[in-house]
Amino acid sequence: MTDLLSYSTCDRLETTRRKTQEIKQVFLFTNPTASANQPIKAAFVKLQNQVATELRSQGFTVLEVPTGLEFTEAIAWINRRASSSDVALSIQTDAFSNPDARGIAAFYRAGNQNRRQQARQLIDQILTNVPNWVDRGERPDTDTAFGSLPFIRQAKIPAIVLSVGFATSPQDRAIIVNGASAIAKGIASGVALWSRTPSPVNFSVNGKTYDRKGVIVEGNAYLPIELLNQLRIDIQRPRAAQLLTDNNVTYIRAIDLRASGVAVGWNSTRRTVVLRTMPPLNLSKLSRIMGRGYLSKNTLKAFLQQNNPEALGAFPKIAELYLEEASIEGVNPDIAFTQALIETNFFRFGGKIQPSRNNFAALSEVGSVSESAVFPNVRTGVRAHIQLLKAYASMEPFAQAIVTPRFRFIARGIAPRIEQLERYYSDDPFYAEKILATLGQLYQYQFARSM
Repeated sequence: MTDLLSYSTCDRLETTRRKTQEIKQVFLFTNPTASANQPIKAAFVKLQNQVATELRSQGFTVLEVPTGLEFTEAIAWINRRASSSDVALSIQTDAFSNPDARGIAAFYRAGNQNRRQQARQLIDQILTNVPNWVDRGERPDTDTAFGSLPFIRQAKIPAIVLSVGFATSPQDRAIIVNGASAIAKGIASGVALWSRTPSPVNFSVNGKTYDRKGVIVEGNAYLPIELLNQLRIDIQRPRAAQLLTDNNVTYIRAIDLRASGVAVGWNSTRRTVVLRTMPPLNLSKLSRIMGRGYLSKNTLKAFLQQNNPEALGAFPKIAELYLEEASIEGVNPDIAFTQALIETNFFRFGGKIQPSRNNFAALSEVGSVSESAVFPNVRTGVRAHIQLLKAYASMEPFAQAIVTPRFRFIARGIAPRIEQLERYYSDDPFYAEKILATLGQLYQYQFARSM
């Protein structure tokens, strides 16, 4: 049995992890060199905020050292609050008389091999996100002009000093100012690896299992990124895909491949992540309002349940009703149901439209475009929505009595596609794009459920 992988944390894969250290808190201190200009200093404030945000999203407690403190003050601030299970990270820039000097380095307490490995992980993860940067390596703090670094030696918890480029290098300045988000993701991924050891996992692609292993980190499966070309998967790497590097191998998070049309499943018996490439979607055909649909009742209900667990409690027959009413009038139920999802925020409603109105498409009353219509029951509300779509998309006669308001004001057949409907239906310039994007997710969801 193959189960669909969910984006939610509660549905992450189970994995056996060997804990190297369970980190309780992460202390962040940023200190650009005194020669840094104002854009660099502003970028460092942004960088610290984004690193903190990324770490918190991964479940870490983050304490940010107040800006403006000197090293000795920052160390004292940390030591007053730190416990043995915490770690500290100082992020700084370097400066040099030669403007060609550039790159990143991570300094650790000399002789501590565990800290050396952590320094290396930081660099690897940053270079994964900023691949054109120069790697100056992980270096003991004795490899400095002063023979040691106070931040590392005087902090009572494990500490690393990360140098993210030279403020005196034009190339490094550009990366720091423009690439704070990518740098932050790399730093957060590196810190995450300090307490989480990847465990191996199998991968199956289009029915074939490969000898090459992936890894699981904190319940997320990662695929070796170089495997994508070897497998001839015709996709582009999603821009927002999460990457990590372990033992000099770069991995991409499996569920991020969904954005490129890859269905992702999990076979718990064989401990295998199952990937299947979807057939390309023809948006020119998908956007036609009139025609047959392809989504099943179970798919519609399961997708709605996943996005709003309370929706089917309030409207248990909503999927069946859309399929039935759309079939009667020849409207594509996939389009109609997806539009209802967008208009009702997955049947959460809100604002002027309340669930008791049985209005699933923001239909207005006659005489007032701002007053939402009320329907006596759920089926009538669905029927009114279907009829409105048919009125805009077709000149064909209706099979049932007209219940949609404002029908006589509609010019029949002027919008056979969703892209044409948006100008009459919504002020949102991305209205059709949102509907088609959600529709694509529904087709992908059904494809994955069939694995």
